[in-house]
Amino acid sequence: MASILISSSEEYSGKSSICMGLGKIFQNKGFIIGYMKPVGNLLINVHGSLADEDSESIKQLLGLQDPSEFITPIYLTDSLTNDALTGIKKDLDSKLLEAYARISKGKDIVIIEGTGGIGGGAMYNLSDPEVASKLGTKMLLVTRFDSIFAVDRILCDLRIIQDPEMLAGVILNEVPLSMLERVKELVVPFLEKKGVSVFGVIPLDETLRSIPISDIVEGLHGEILIGSDKLADLVDSYLVGAMEAGSAIKYFRRTPDSAVITGGDRADIQMAAIEARVKCLILTGNMQPSGAVLASAEGVGIPVIMVRGDTMGTIERMEHLIGHAHVKQQVKLDRILALLEKNVNVKEIAEIVGIKM
Repeated sequence: MASILISSSEEYSGKSSICMGLGKIFQNKGFIIGYMKPVGNLLINVHGSLADEDSESIKQLLGLQDPSEFITPIYLTDSLTNDALTGIKKDLDSKLLEAYARISKGKDIVIIEGTGGIGGGAMYNLSDPEVASKLGTKMLLVTRFDSIFAVDRILCDLRIIQDPEMLAGVILNEVPLSMLERVKELVVPFLEKKGVSVFGVIPLDETLRSIPISDIVEGLHGEILIGSDKLADLVDSYLVGAMEAGSAIKYFRRTPDSAVITGGDRADIQMAAIEARVKCLILTGNMQPSGAVLASAEGVGIPVIMVRGDTMGTIERMEHLIGHAHVKQQVKLDRILALLEKNVNVKEIAEIVGIKM
């Protein structure tokens, strides 16, 4: 049985997407896969039980039948943190090993997802390198290449890992198109000279940054006034309507899959956004729009969301939502597959962990 632990230099690097995409590719090749996120850090309530958001999404999209209690056996709760800080010992290693034994039974390969950044869980002796060592598996590092400082993060991660044999290699993810050529021509050879295998360079993709309108409503604590049948539609960016209406239409039309944030009293901007056929309209200040605005939005199928906060606060929350999007939709899984198959040497990853494709 083969295994690989997918780690990352930082949170929201696309690690879960890589886990999901590799899992699906291996499934499509006929392999029986297992998946674990040993330490859950994105806690949600599922039917009255504690669960991890990433692992539940991956379990569902990959059609996995293993119980959630073994997919994620340990949760970073306040209670666990307090126990660690006060010196109360928990037998977490036994839970980890028992869950891994259950998940790996009958599988060809187990994909193990790390916790946040590479050092997440260190106070419980469950950082990614420690988990990899305890389970006897290699690590694949995913790094979001947001700037040249990503190279520093990778080299620092090597020092955290300590054992160079443990690192299978890296994937450079979300590389801006403006940096793609430089990364391939300069950064990849530099890392390989340092002994770091680079399995792929994945360009930034707006589809994977997108979020469903339902997440916007939930994240902004908003009220959906029009378009409740469009909650599954994806939004990949947002625009702020704070200019005069004539300029707004041209501005909005340049980014058609955006949400427009504007004051609830700006009927002119609201109508301009509707005319430009934006993805949805977010009205701040807890102000009901006019009947004309609602009728126009309903006529062309544009959801209208009313939120209590002011425009600046709403912008800040939207920035967080867009930047921290999770993979929950089939359309995103399909896009991940396409990106991995085009940009990543999956066959080499498989060979390093011990399976032949």
